[in-house]
Amino acid sequence: MKRLIKFLIFSQILSSDLPSENTAIIQKNGQKKIGLFSPLIFAKTDNKEYSIHPILGFVIPNLKIKNKIHLIKNIENAYALKFTYPTPLLKIIQKDGIGGLITPNTNEVNIPHILVSELGIYSTKIIINRMSLSIYNGIAFTFSNNSIDERITIDIPYIFPRMNMYNSKFNLISSFNISSFIMSNVGIDTKNTLRFTSKDKYDIAFEHKFQIFWYFKSNMKLIFGYNVYFAEYPFGNQWSIFPMIDLNYYW
Repeated sequence: MKRLIKFLIFSQILSSDLPSENTAIIQKNGQKKIGLFSPLIFAKTDNKEYSIHPILGFVIPNLKIKNKIHLIKNIENAYALKFTYPTPLLKIIQKDGIGGLITPNTNEVNIPHILVSELGIYSTKIIINRMSLSIYNGIAFTFSNNSIDERITIDIPYIFPRMNMYNSKFNLISSFNISSFIMSNVGIDTKNTLRFTSKDKYDIAFEHKFQIFWYFKSNMKLIFGYNVYFAEYPFGNQWSIFPMIDLNYYW
């Protein structure tokens, strides 16, 4: 009986999966995952999955589709198509006083309808089932029904590079991701991303993410680590670092 219990526990641990968010890996058909600060991801089939931030969806409607494709033998490949509609949130924070982050609405500074679309390709190499190497290359475009005033950008890490592209022709994104177990149910996940915005200034942004993940249950994962950001802001170049923590649940 003791051997059976140990076998069941050990089997649950070994069934823990590597992080798939930044890879070409698709979750199994019907599998779902959500985190405190992570999107809801659900697999429609073994080859297609959808993701959406449920809470942010009320103020920033968003949807990402990832679909497996066959390009290179022995390498997992998938294309990702993402849509984001930031206008509702921008209008909420366009005010004076508490909660105001954008110049108040005037005849000159009026936020139009903005739609951001991003299309990219993930390529992932699985190494002995316990480690993955992934590369992502994508391009993003902004569509709006009117001109977008540059004064609506928010000059803080993570957010500025994504808003800086509103007045650009396109935005190029490249990233390199490594995920690996270092123990039976503990692993590391690191991602490095470079963003280039086609503008006359404030072109480059870099993001580095390092996380340690721990499957303390077969369907629950604790994540903690840090994020490093660099960007060319209107006021000059700046590096920033922030701690992060998250809890993911699978079913």
